[in-house]
Parts: sequence; C-alpha cells; structure tokens
Amino acid sequence: MKENCIIYGGAGFIGSHIAEDLLLKDMKVTIFDKLNASKKNIAHILDKIDFIEGDFNNEVDINRSLKNMDHVIHLVSSTLPASSNLNPYYDVESNLISSLHLFDGCVNSNIKKVVFISSGGTVYGNPIKLPIKEDHPTNPLNSYGITKLSIEKYLSLYGNLKGLKYKILRFANPYGERQNPLLNQGLIAHLLYKIKHKQTIEIWGDGKAVRDYFYIKDGAKAIYRAFLDNSGNNIYNISSGTGYSINQILDKFRRVLKLKFRVKYLPSRKFDVKANILDNRLAAKHLNWRPETSFNEGLKNTWRYIIDNQ
Repeated sequence: MKENCIIYGGAGFIGSHIAEDLLLKDMKVTIFDKLNASKKNIAHILDKIDFIEGDFNNEVDINRSLKNMDHVIHLVSSTLPASSNLNPYYDVESNLISSLHLFDGCVNSNIKKVVFISSGGTVYGNPIKLPIKEDHPTNPLNSYGITKLSIEKYLSLYGNLKGLKYKILRFANPYGERQNPLLNQGLIAHLLYKIKHKQTIEIWGDGKAVRDYFYIKDGAKAIYRAFLDNSGNNIYNISSGTGYSINQILDKFRRVLKLKFRVKYLPSRKFDVKANILDNRLAAKHLNWRPETSFNEGLKNTWRYIIDNQ
C-alpha cells in the first residue's frame, strides 16, 4: 500500500522537484499551497497528485489537510533572506507560529515523520571554519535565518516532549529548472534571465562572496532518504560541498555557456556572509545521499530551461 505524503509549499521550485522524485518512489503525493497559487511548476504532474488550496496560517486548513497522511514535508516560507529584516514581526507571525500549529497537527494526526527544509545558507552566519559541519555554531545575520533556526529548535522540542519524529535538511543554494528568476533569491537563475534579456548584471559587493550551489534534482532525492533514515541524527547539510564565488560563476557563464554580458558592481550589503560552503559528509553517511550532477551540467540544464521558458 502506498504511503501518503503532503508537501506544504509544494507548488514552488523546490517542491515541484520533490514531488517528482516522490512519485518515482511510488508514494502518493499531495501538495498544499496558498489560494490561487500558480500551478505552472507542477502542471506536468497535476494528474498524478492531489492538490489542496489553503491558508498555512489557518489551523483548520492544516488539520484537515493532515488527514490520512503518513509523512510531512515543510517548505513554506513567506519571506526571503534579503527582505526579511524589513518586517521581522511578519516573518515570525507567518512562518514560526504557523509552523507550531503544523507540528501540533502532526502530533495529533500521528504523522510518522516530518521533514523540514531549513536554510544552510543562512542559519550558520559567518563561518568560523569551512566547510561548515552541522555542529557549527549558528549565528544568522537576518530574520529569515533566525526564523528557520527557531523552527528547527521547536521541531526538536516537539520531538523531545511529544515524540514527533523529524529530520531537518539544511539546503545550501539550490539551482535548476523552474526556479523563479524574478525573485530576489536564486542567483544563477536570476543572472541567466538578465543575460537572456540583454540586461546588465548587478552584483552586490566585489563578486568575491562564495556560496555552495547544488542542482535541485539531486537535492530533491534527499527527502525520501530522510523518510527512511532511522539513525539518531536529525540534522543534515544538503549541498555540493564546493564553493564558487560570484565572479567564478560569471566566468562559468562565459566559458561553459559561451555567453556575453555586462556587469555592474554595487556596494555590499551588511547581511551577506562572505563565504558559505557546507560539509555534506553526514548526509553521505546516514542518508546515502551525494550530489550527482556536475556544476557545468547543471548550468547547461538551467540555461536551456531559461531559454525555452523565461
């Protein structure tokens, strides 16, 4: 008998790839997303899934959606790292408190396991040592990272007090097909979109900031492996384990994709960390998960999608 899983925030870039992978694993997939959410990313699988429109801030909607579910994937975020500091009250109200309602519902519905997609790019803050391991000190520099970390801590509390089983996957910087290039998140898709439309690329700072980028189709496979994981470890970095500066990525655009473009450098932002590379060896050990797609191949796939769809 197929196991039922529900993906909260599943109509977006990351959720659509997770849904695809879980369908391949022969799971019954339900996506929960906001009213009138775009179904563009999941149009190709709509006939294979159930879709629930609802309000993540509404306890009644959440509790109804959990009926007959075995597993929960929590992807919802109403804010972005770059803008979250503008209204931290909204960040807490719409993300943290709503997550607590979800966890209560999971306990009451006897959910087998919750997988929370956290932010490996923001919860650690400026690193003391690279690559960053899961036990590295956490000192986020923006409200987005603080809220993600708070949700992690409360999930751990629910595990300790109420027996809720969970896994936390700290995603580095995913990229790939279907990432929205118009959001202030997702550097690679954003830059490629600008190049396609012959717009000047604007870079905050000197372009030396280093990030860890992984191909989303690889990262999506970690969720099912987290369902299966019975180890005592609950937090995993999901990453490529390799860092690229923005300038190095621009060079990849020129050499691998053969693109030409203009670049304008802007003043740096206070909340941007200088370097973020995540150690993914714990995921390799306990989840048997490793990135499979080379950066160059992932770039080519992403560029083809931008050309055809954006």
